[in-house]
Formats: sequence, C-alpha cells, structure tokens
Amino acid sequence: MTTKSVKKTKETATTAPVVAKAAGAVAVSAPAPRPSQPTLPIPPKRGLRYADKDLNAFKEQIIKERAVAVEELRMLRERLEDLTNSEAAEESSIYSMHMAEQGSEAIEKEKTYAQITRIQDYLRKLDEAMHRIDDKTFGICKMCGILIAKERLMAVPITTLSASYKIHKRCPEDGIDRIVAKS
Repeated sequence: MTTKSVKKTKETATTAPVVAKAAGAVAVSAPAPRPSQPTLPIPPKRGLRYADKDLNAFKEQIIKERAVAVEELRMLRERLEDLTNSEAAEESSIYSMHMAEQGSEAIEKEKTYAQITRIQDYLRKLDEAMHRIDDKTFGICKMCGILIAKERLMAVPITTLSASYKIHKRCPEDGIDRIVAKS
C-alpha cells in the first residue's frame, strides 16, 4: 500500500481537496460548501400575525378539512374490518384460498393501513394548526418569520413554511411570500 502525503498549509487545508491513494483506489473529499443564507429559523417581527377575521376563515377551512379526513378515516377502518372479517371467514371455509388471492388481500390490507396512518398524521397536523390559530401564530413561516401567502394557507392549511422557502430553500429578500406561476 502506498500513501501520498499532502503538505497542509493554511490555503490547502481550507480550499484544496485531499487525495489519498491506496492499492489503486482514489478517495477525494472536498470542503463542505458554505450556506449563503442562515439555516436557522428567523423569528417573526413583533406583532406580525394575521387578523382575527383571517384566522377565523382559516379555522373554518381547517374544520371542513378535518371533517372530510375523519369521514375518510371511518371508511378506511370499515374497509380494514371487512378485509379482516373476510379473511377469518375464509379460514373457516372448507375450500382453501388460492395463494395469489391471499397475496392480493395482504397487499390491500397493507395499503389500507398505510392510508389510515397517512390520514391520522394529517389529522394530527390539522390539530396542530388549530393550536397555532389559538396562539395567533398560524400562517407565520417557521424558517423566514414572514406571513405565508393566504392562497397557500387555504390550499395547504397544515403548512408551516412559506412557498418561497419551500420552493427555493431560502427566504424572500423583500420579506413577502409570493406564489408565482412559472412562465
């Protein structure tokens, strides 16, 4: 095994990649890129929040979304119960079920479990959004500290990030969240 030693100076330690050879293999490690924007959350400006009228509109939207999700959860649980009951009935049957049918039912149960989990997570996030409305912190981007666009909040009431941060991974320079269609 041969190793090539690299003399480190101030300049090479911070900017030059380090190359090491061992038995014909080459490993290169480059310095980590420096972020252009701070990645820590920026606190909102004092007094920045949506008006009570807007918060009530968001609350109504969340209540509607929650009712739809609860109904969907109820239907999925019924479906899961039906799949489980049909499986139990077939086990007591004289005729055995074909392996392919057993596999299909198992996949259906798995998909139903996954959908139930997804909806339960969505309901939890809706409840968290309701708490933010009560705290009057709803609609403030947790990374930029700016007001999230109303259109985004009406479409995705569980969001905690501005569209600007979600899309570009940086806060808008002018402090205004805009949803702009691509041309």
